[in-house]
Amino acid sequence: MTIKSVSILALALAAFTPVTHAQTELLTAPVKIIVPFAAGGPTDVVTRILGDLLSKRWGGKSVVIENRPGAGTIVATEVIAKGTPDGTTIGMATNSFLINPAIEHSLPYDTEKDFVGVSMVATQPVALVANKSFPPNTVAELIDFAKKSLEPLNYTSPGPRGVGDLAGKLLEQRAGIKMQHINYNGSAPALTDVIAGRVPIIFDIWHSARRYVESGDLKLIAGASAERLPGAPQVATIGETYPNYAVMAFQAVIGPAGIPPAILDKRSADVRAVVISKEFAERTSNLGIDSWGNSPPELEAWFRQEIARWRELVKTADIKIE
Repeated sequence: MTIKSVSILALALAAFTPVTHAQTELLTAPVKIIVPFAAGGPTDVVTRILGDLLSKRWGGKSVVIENRPGAGTIVATEVIAKGTPDGTTIGMATNSFLINPAIEHSLPYDTEKDFVGVSMVATQPVALVANKSFPPNTVAELIDFAKKSLEPLNYTSPGPRGVGDLAGKLLEQRAGIKMQHINYNGSAPALTDVIAGRVPIIFDIWHSARRYVESGDLKLIAGASAERLPGAPQVATIGETYPNYAVMAFQAVIGPAGIPPAILDKRSADVRAVVISKEFAERTSNLGIDSWGNSPPELEAWFRQEIARWRELVKTADIKIE
C-alpha cells in the first residue's frame, strides 16, 4: 500500500459534508495546532506555513501554533490526546508518533485508539551529516572508524525516539557497530552542537542540514532515504551499502479521537486543499518536501501499517531506545 493514495473524489465530497449549526460555530472558532518540537525546526517551519494558509482559507480565523517539545514527542502527543474533540485542537504527528508505541509500553495514551488522522502534509528525505573535522567521509569509512573505536560512536538527531534516532539504531544493528544517541529537543540545538564538534554526527532532515553542508560547516556522509538526496546526486545512500535500509520523515495532522465526522471531514478537506495549493508549494519550495494530502481513513490505515512495521523491526533487531 502506498501512502500517497490521494482520492480527488474523496476531497471533493468531504468539502460538501453537511454540518449542523453548532458544528458551524466550532468550524469558525480559533484553532490550536500542537507541535512536538522546539520553534525553528523543520516540523515547526512546515506547521507555521500550514497554519498561516489555513487562517487565510478560514477568512482570517486565529490559528495558534503551540510548541510542546519533550519526551520524544510524548508531551505534545498527550496534549493532543486530551484535547476537546471538537476540531479546535489538532497537532502534528511525525515519525515518533508511530515509533513510540513500538518501543514504549507505558505511554499516557493509546496511539491506535486515542487519535484520528486528519491528513498527511509532507514527507522529507533524511541525511547523515557530520562535523567537518570528523575523519570519515563515507559510510564505509564511518563503519571502519566505529569498529576500531574503543567507545560507542556518539550521534544525535532532532529528538529521541524520532526517525533520526531510529536511523542510527538501525545502522548500528545492520553494521554491527556500537552507537550512542545524544538527546536534544529539536533540530536547531542538535545541529549547533554538531557544528561545534560536541557530537560528531547527526541524522536529520536533509532540508535542515543542507544549508550547513553547502556552507562548509558540516559535511554530508550519506543519504538515509531510499533515493539519493536532491542536490547531492553524487553521494551514495546508506541503502547502497546495506540493502533495504531506508527511512524518511513525515508530518501529518492528527486530532483527538471523537471529533464529529462532519467536522473531521471539513478539517481534512481544508488541510488537503492547502497542502496541494500553489501557494503552499511556493512557500515550501526551499524545504525539500513532497507535499500532499489524504483522507482520514487513508491516513489511519497507513498509521496502523507503519506501527506494525516498526514493532516488527524493533523486535527483530532487538532495538533498545532509552
